[in-house]
Amino acid sequence: MKQTQIFIAMLLLVLCVYGCGSTDNPVEVNGKDTQIGTLQVEVERIDGVSIHLRLIKDEQLVSLSFGSGSFDFDEIAAGDYTLQISAEGYETVEKDVTIISGETVSLEKVVLTKLSDSSVPGEGLLIGSKAPDFELPDGNGDTYSLTDYIGEDKKVVIVFYRTGG
Repeated sequence: MKQTQIFIAMLLLVLCVYGCGSTDNPVEVNGKDTQIGTLQVEVERIDGVSIHLRLIKDEQLVSLSFGSGSFDFDEIAAGDYTLQISAEGYETVEKDVTIISGETVSLEKVVLTKLSDSSVPGEGLLIGSKAPDFELPDGNGDTYSLTDYIGEDKKVVIVFYRTGG
């Protein structure tokens, strides 16, 4: 009896060793067999700025990473993706990438371009600063300028809203 138990244990051990851990085997995700790969990205370092990478498939966020320098996305299902690379004060870069099963895909080094100071997102005027002049049409097509409303005892409230489709 003891010999049978040892034989069964050895047989199970051999099956586990040969049946597990192979990179050629598909990974089951949500009941589907999926092949996986790796994406490596290098972004030029920017002192004091965190770089954000978003891996998107079918308009859904698959993976997010932030830091600086080199980025690795491991165990990504094979397929076509969009990679968004962004940092505050810099233009966002989008790259189409194809993850290949069992392979590591490496992108060329990405260099982000600094935005001009006037268009940095999230920055606005300080309280008490003079607003820049601009013109906008109303609902009837009549154009109004901010300078039309500058003067003593005149207060301006600007409301932006979305109309139509």
